Amino acid sequence: MIQDLIKKENCIIRDAVADWKEAIHVALEPLVKDGCCTDAYEQAVLKMTEDYGPYYVLTDCMALIHASSEAGVSKTQLACTVLKEPVAFSEEKTQVRVLVALCAVDHTSHMGGIVAVSNIFGDEEKERQILDCTSPEQIYDLFIENSEM
Repeated sequence: MIQDLIKKENCIIRDAVADWKEAIHVALEPLVKDGCCTDAYEQAVLKMTEDYGPYYVLTDCMALIHASSEAGVSKTQLACTVLKEPVAFSEEKTQVRVLVALCAVDHTSHMGGIVAVSNIFGDEEKERQILDCTSPEQIYDLFIENSEM
């Protein structure tokens, strides 16, 4: 169930971040604090980004920040940070405002969260809704409402 994958306290609104490295840190911070993953997971995302580029930027405005489960994951969980000002992950990817952080212990336990992400970011109106959120509760509610296939 989606309620097992995302918590209200892991939904955050921030004005801005300095760069893509801070964006990764901010996105993963709630999951590290909650013990779902370790700092090694964040380091794995940073390393993979340096090696392969921002493979996790999936739409013009959203990045699904993740790495391999072997990189220090102890619990499957999602977090979502909405930025008021976009951050550039590369010259081509300059309008990212939504940072969805995912850590998963296996290849299937996070599928409800992926359904919600697909439903939100596959629909322009729902994407606009998440960009316009003014509270963590609104972000959380959008994920809950969009978790059904």
